[in-house]
Amino acid sequence: MKKFISNLILLVAIHFVNLSWCQNIVYPWRATTAIAKNAETFEVWFNASNGQTINDIQLRGPYNSIKTKFSIQSGNWIYDVTSLNTYNTKIKVTVPKAAPADRYDIVINTTTGPETSLAAVKIIKDFKEEYYILHFSDIHAFQEKYPTTLNRLCTIIDIANIINPEMAFNTGDDLYRPNDDRMNQLFIGNKTSNTKGLNDLKAATFTVVGNHDTDFDNVPENGFYPEKSKWWNKWWGLQAYNFSYAKNRFLVINDAWIGFDPTQQITEATNWLKKEGAGNLRVGAAHIKDDEMLALEKSVNFGLVLVGHNHHIANQNPRLFNGKNIQYIVNSVRDNMEFNLYKVNTKKGTYTPINGPTAQIVYVDNPTDQNSPALYKPKLTLSYANANQGTNKTNTATIVNNFNFPIEAARVRFVMPLGSKYTVTKGKIEQSFNGTSVHIVDVNINLEPNSTTVLAIGSSKK
Repeated sequence: MKKFISNLILLVAIHFVNLSWCQNIVYPWRATTAIAKNAETFEVWFNASNGQTINDIQLRGPYNSIKTKFSIQSGNWIYDVTSLNTYNTKIKVTVPKAAPADRYDIVINTTTGPETSLAAVKIIKDFKEEYYILHFSDIHAFQEKYPTTLNRLCTIIDIANIINPEMAFNTGDDLYRPNDDRMNQLFIGNKTSNTKGLNDLKAATFTVVGNHDTDFDNVPENGFYPEKSKWWNKWWGLQAYNFSYAKNRFLVINDAWIGFDPTQQITEATNWLKKEGAGNLRVGAAHIKDDEMLALEKSVNFGLVLVGHNHHIANQNPRLFNGKNIQYIVNSVRDNMEFNLYKVNTKKGTYTPINGPTAQIVYVDNPTDQNSPALYKPKLTLSYANANQGTNKTNTATIVNNFNFPIEAARVRFVMPLGSKYTVTKGKIEQSFNGTSVHIVDVNINLEPNSTTVLAIGSSKK
């Protein structure tokens, strides 16, 4: 037995030595999105190779590209207390005052070529007084006998981009046996199967470690936590992180791996909160209910906790957490056609579960057809009368809301030709800007329950 264990340790060690690290932007990347206001700064954690220098940094959006000002600090910082992985360059990027609100790629142009993190930063004009958080979990993509999970994720993304949440939380168990192609399908989508990926969400998107998010073909269920952490860093990035949105605080840890002790992550989160200030609402996100989140609760006093893992018990929400009814499980993407939705009041530090106390949203009219994507009937759809590609000076958008609850400040994006000013017949123009080859008009509009809303856009006569 001792010889077997020794050989196993040797094999695991060899396996992880051979892991290649190719993503030099470690934050924000994949598991994390930075949120930054106009004229303010955000950090980028970068691993520069010997002799590699930074020439400029651009924010690349779907329709425009923005040059930024930045400052650089060299050093050596640990970004994962378990893997002990580090980065050597801390960059502070200043968002231009006139930058349009959108989710942008970060492109660092260096002497050895560009370094890119896709959909890495969400630029906002200001903190919203109220905003939605959309919550899903347990996609289990590429698990045998579950071929349609990414189709369901794509439907969630389409609906989310109309609801217009400020954030989306994906609380673990993403996919099995990652490789470059599978990770690209999860984050970028698949043109062949016409599916979208997590990067297509317009919301700032955050992913949590799940219990199945390990290299289980090569590593035992128990132990080898530094190796598992390096593996997660390689494919997803950070496994524990914290951020603020106005006076709201968000704390994410890994409570998923069997036998793993996240005490160091809890200590880091506690220290961060002391430095940042308690704010008026503290939101925790992890994979498994209760567990080590209760240890973090002692120093945080959560107001809302988001978890996954249990695929079928969201109807018991909210669950008690340290005597408070604040813990929400979301049913799995793999086995259900649901997500959870919450509305946060930023100034008051309160939240409301949407569609009743459990926050559950069944997002199609025909959930029994979950294994037949061609038959899906989403409860929220957006269509355009003309091609929405910048070739038509007029267009009409139709939003059909079959949910039995209202949606406030839903978003419609019109892609119009350059050279004109535009007006809309309904809603409020949130922003209007020239892209590289088209003009973008983003409209916010309130949707009534079980309603059809039609709004038109055309050139202004003024």
